[in-house]
Order: sequence, then C-alpha cells, then structure tokens
Amino acid sequence: MLKITNDFQLFGVLCLFLGGIFYTAGLKNRFFIALYKLIPVMVACYFLPSLLNTFHLIEIPDSHLFLLVQDYLMPACLCLLLLGLNIRAVFSSGGKLLLLFFIGSVGVFIGGPLALLAVTHFRPEMLLEQGDNSLWRGMATLAGNWVGGTANQLAIKQLFHVGDDIFGVFVTVNVLLSGIWMSLLLLLAPHETQINRWLRSASIIPVTSAEQETERVADLRHLMLLLCMPLCLGGLAHAISGFLAQWCASFWPGASQYQLHLPFLWRMVILTTGSVLLSLSPARKLAVYGADKIGSVCLYLMLAIMGLKMNIAMLLQLPWFFVIGAIWLLIHIAVMLLATWYLRLPFGYMAIASQCNLGGAASAPVVASAYNKGLVPLALLIAVFGYAWANFVAWACGQWLQRIS
Repeated sequence: MLKITNDFQLFGVLCLFLGGIFYTAGLKNRFFIALYKLIPVMVACYFLPSLLNTFHLIEIPDSHLFLLVQDYLMPACLCLLLLGLNIRAVFSSGGKLLLLFFIGSVGVFIGGPLALLAVTHFRPEMLLEQGDNSLWRGMATLAGNWVGGTANQLAIKQLFHVGDDIFGVFVTVNVLLSGIWMSLLLLLAPHETQINRWLRSASIIPVTSAEQETERVADLRHLMLLLCMPLCLGGLAHAISGFLAQWCASFWPGASQYQLHLPFLWRMVILTTGSVLLSLSPARKLAVYGADKIGSVCLYLMLAIMGLKMNIAMLLQLPWFFVIGAIWLLIHIAVMLLATWYLRLPFGYMAIASQCNLGGAASAPVVASAYNKGLVPLALLIAVFGYAWANFVAWACGQWLQRIS
C-alpha cells in the first residue's frame, strides 16, 4: 500500500485536502451545498486528514509538522485575528452588550464543571484517568472555543496536552451544539417582541455603532509586515517564556499544579497580551489589508495538522459527550436569560452576546443582523475581544475540571 513517509509529502497532501474542500465549498453545485450543510467546512478540514491516520497511510516516526503548529502557525493566527480589535469602541459603545458577554463567559466557566458533575454522577467511569485523553482535558478545550473560538481551542489543547481522540470528540460536540443554538436564535428573531414582553424588557436600545473600516487591497509591503509582525512577536514570546516558567518553578513549588511551570503557558500570555497591545498601536492600521484572512489560513492549516492524530473510533462514545455538552449549554443559556431578565435588557442583546461567546467572530454578526443590523460591527468587535479573553477563562475552567476529576 502506498504510504506517506516524510513531512514534505504529508504537508502537500494536507494542502491538497484544504484546497479541495475550499474549492468545492465555493461551488454552486447542489451536492456540495448539501454536503457542507451536513459537514461544515471547519469539521471537514479536521476530519478528512484523520482518515490518513485511521487507514494507517502515514509512516513518519517523528513528524515536525506539530512543531510548525506550536511555534509558527498558532502565534501568527492569534496575533492576526486580534490585530483588528478596536478595544476602545468595545468598551465605549457596547457597555451593556459587553456586560452580557462577560456574564455568558461566566456561564461557560461554571457550566462545564457542573455538567461534568451531573453526568459523572450517573457514569462515574467517565472520570477514570485516561492520560492525555481524559475527559476534563477535552472539556477544557471546549471552554476555550465557547468563550473565544477555534484558535483558542487549539491553544488550550497544547497547554493541557490534550489527546487527539478526545479533542476530536469535542470539536464535533462544539459544531453540533453551537449550530443548533445558532439556528434556534435565528428562528426566535422574528418573535423578539413577544419574548421581550415575557422578559418584561424593552426593545433593543440603539447604541453608537462602532465604525467598520473598509478592507483594502494589500501590496507586497503590507503582506511582508503582516507576515513578519506575528513571527517577531512569537520569537519574543519564546525568548521570555522560558525565563518566566523557570522563575515561577523556582520561587513557587506549587506552580506545576496550575501549569505555571510550562513555557507554553507564558508564551500564550505574552502572545495574547502582545496582540492586544498591537491592536492599540499604529500597527492596527494593517488589519484592513486582510490580517483576519491570513490568520484564518493559519487556523485551517492548524486544524488539518491536528486532525492527523484523530482516531475516528472515539466518536462511538459521542452520545454521552453530547449530553455533557448539552447540559453545559443549557446552564450557559439559563445564566444568560436570568441576567437578561434581571437587568431588563432585550432578548436581542442576550442572543448576540451568547453568540459572541459560542459562535465567535464568524457567526456573531449573522445573529446580530437578524436582531439589529446596527449592532453588527459591535458584535464583531466583542467576538474578536473574546479571542483575547478566552485563554484565561479556559485555563481557569481547566483547573476546576481537573480538581473534579
């Protein structure tokens, strides 16, 4: 049987997969339209490469592609996705919407551990230690996705050394549940007036919409700066993170309990903080030249490479993982509804803030446009802000989940 024996061949096959997926996803053919409704593009980019592992088509004892993800693609992805963040506009124009976003993050933070306790009360064997594929590790990655996005889920995977099997399961859980919730929010949009009456709240209050900058065509200079800037930040994070990790380990014996002895944790802190600072600097002007698109390219390459270690057989246990995710989502919704009722805010605010958490920058504007088109730029900004916020929330949630396990 023909097998892939080196990284050059493997990377070429992955690029072939990604090119094929995105080419066919752009066709108006009925078959492909139906196919990608059933299997979203993001899921296809993760699971198609997993077939290479499932059918034992790879013979590379020590692939370096995973170092490419950790050292180059992830820093570039986070930096470029955060570069267009207008943090001043988020805080000045969207106070109530931002407050609900934070409350939604709290719902995600407490919902995971409570869902874990509820399900393992009936299935205690799910708490049994399974090394890198332990349940709590997979749930920590989902917390990263449900506060920020897929880039954060991948970052938390690296931070907690999450096994590819459990990671793949929670990628699927995320796609299924977040898709169901988004569909429900869109279905409820025409009935917002009745829901507001039930919540005893007013209609959506107009806010000053954040100015959305027009995207421009990049020339060679812009592309070089967009490429070099995140790599420089990544190099700086590498240089400092080892020193910080060593300093924590020597001065605090308990640092290992919170992953504070790991250089990767400090790399993520430096990258996230540095990216937010860049968004406050003149470097932010480069965002209009397609920074988010280049960041998305890095994201999909990361997904494809991570999919190489996925074991599809793990999906046979999906029903119980789906139950955990469903309980988790219901807790998030309950917290959001309670806060919306108590603060007398319109249901549209709750829908947009929830989607900024669970859907991220890709789908939050879609939900916002269904309720109030004037809130679309603000929803996008808050969702992008979630990329910076999510790593810290997911790390804290992971600590709690680990204690339960």
